[in-house]
Amino acid sequence: MIVAEIYTHSNGKIAAFVFSGHSGGGSHGYNVHCAQVSMLSQTAFLGVRQYLNRDVAVENFEHGGLGVELKNPPDDLTEAVFQTMLIGLRKIRKVAPKDLKLKIIQLSAAAEENLQSKINDMKPSANKPLPKVEVEDVRIRAEIFRNDDGKVVGFSVEERDAENLKELMIYSESVWILVRSSFYCVKDFLKRDLQFKWKSRRLTMTLKSSPDEVTEAVFQTMIIGLREVENLAPQIVNVTEKIPSEVTT
Repeated sequence: MIVAEIYTHSNGKIAAFVFSGHSGGGSHGYNVHCAQVSMLSQTAFLGVRQYLNRDVAVENFEHGGLGVELKNPPDDLTEAVFQTMLIGLRKIRKVAPKDLKLKIIQLSAAAEENLQSKINDMKPSANKPLPKVEVEDVRIRAEIFRNDDGKVVGFSVEERDAENLKELMIYSESVWILVRSSFYCVKDFLKRDLQFKWKSRRLTMTLKSSPDEVTEAVFQTMIIGLREVENLAPQIVNVTEKIPSEVTT
């Protein structure tokens, strides 16, 4: 079982998390829920570090666990990124309660000691290769919509019909948990008005109001995750950019 411990600051915002364990539903590289959890946790880490440029303490990022703690108090931007992760985790737990245990822990002196102990006890291990996939055409196409100022105002993600290869599942389901979580974070957590169309394996959405730094944090973190998959498996995911006027929802 995967254990995800989410630690909250006194201001109620997420300040740290620790992931450990493994879902017993398959070998490395073929377990969908492990892949989804890894996508959410590692993308959240990259979002706060690479996009928000926050100082974090991290151990064993590559494989076998992930422990992250902000060195400064969390704020609205880090919270948007972490809430995207938490939304996805809750969706995974809903469909696979035996694969994921989720704990929300308020930071205290004892909790901080426990957190530091778990991070320090992690033993970094070598990154294991993921399955290679051979497909005739790109499986998932993601289009990012930006306004004239360069801010993200929406996106479209579509997965074409194709043979449901076992090796494809970890990539496609990882992409979709990130995309769905980003969508629900903007819609339900940030409560932004959206225009969207969701049909089967296609989701297109645009903001009805102007983008801001919080929506940008969510979208940029999602893009980081999509780009990571694109770099690993360019035949699975292709990410391009478009202007909203070219899109029909």
